[in-house]
Amino acid sequence: MDYQQKQSPAFSKSSDSKVSKKYIHDDVAFYVLSKLPIKSLKRFGCVRKSWSSLFDDSHFMTVFRSHFISRHNSDDHHHTFLLIYQPDCDDHYHPELHLLDSRIKLNLPPPFSEHDHSLSILGKTSVNGIFCIGQLLIGGNKVRYVLWNPATNEFVNIPPSPNEVMSKHPLLSVFHKFHGFGYDQLRDDYKVIQYVSFDSSSCVGYDLDSPPPQGNTFTGDELYTNGACHWLVKGKIHDTIALMSFDLSHEVFFTTPIGEISDFNYGHLAVLNGSIAYIINHDNNDIFHISILGELGVKESWIKLFIFGPVPSIDWPLIGFGNKGYIFFRKKDDELAYVDLSTQIIEELGVKGEDCCCKIGIYKESLLSIRGSSN
Repeated sequence: MDYQQKQSPAFSKSSDSKVSKKYIHDDVAFYVLSKLPIKSLKRFGCVRKSWSSLFDDSHFMTVFRSHFISRHNSDDHHHTFLLIYQPDCDDHYHPELHLLDSRIKLNLPPPFSEHDHSLSILGKTSVNGIFCIGQLLIGGNKVRYVLWNPATNEFVNIPPSPNEVMSKHPLLSVFHKFHGFGYDQLRDDYKVIQYVSFDSSSCVGYDLDSPPPQGNTFTGDELYTNGACHWLVKGKIHDTIALMSFDLSHEVFFTTPIGEISDFNYGHLAVLNGSIAYIINHDNNDIFHISILGELGVKESWIKLFIFGPVPSIDWPLIGFGNKGYIFFRKKDDELAYVDLSTQIIEELGVKGEDCCCKIGIYKESLLSIRGSSN
């Protein structure tokens, strides 16, 4: 695109004419600003009046979307993984882990095997090249977590939490649900967050000293990025949604209002090209709205960046985001497919996956040790 030929209304020569003679040319400023992160771009809005309305400028937003997608498209260390449960001949299901970009099948680390059930890649991504694999054991009152680096084949079994090994009343039932996995940068260590319910949720506790905000309901839709775990929660006002975050280094919770009024079940949280994204399918109408968060804790920094659809063949919810900003989903005929946001073209993978039997996310290859940089 020739940025000299088409000029945005926000950078018209009649506006701020005296200022533009003293500073960089408007077309050059337009091009530079279109490559900035949302947080920086929001802050630059106070520099010039015309810059504060950039997100209302359709031409600028077209260029900004293109740069947002393309700046994460050429990294050989990022891969899209697919965890899929395939049916056996005896009507049982076994897990398989594949890297879609290179079409490589990975062997699961001990103590897991392809005969295990209820395995999942926790947090939708690798952290420093490390997966956290969880398994809910029979009965739901025992869990097993293993950290694994596929590049080095190093793995570490996470010891059980104190409530799993302490003596309990024989009539007290305890249930564990994975709630988050990430990296503590201050301590150079990894943390797993569990939601622990006692006696059918009559009492709830966390394996953390800081209690979460009260009165919120989790979707179980968790993700990790930039040193924090994030969840969708119901806001205090009826039908509003909020992002709740937990800083793993300082062990504190904080929330970011989203402001969308919608059915809680039609929202989805993901990391899109390094940014937190909120995807909503309003009233299950096959049209998808994707908003990107510019700054944690700032409601006004959400920017609606993409709207695509209608796509009547998609089965909600989405199964994940992959490399290059691709959005993956199940079609209603069980075919797995993805949409390229830069072209909005849908392509099939040539693989079928049943409902709740497939998850997709990002794996970033790394040679870092699970035990820390000092090892």
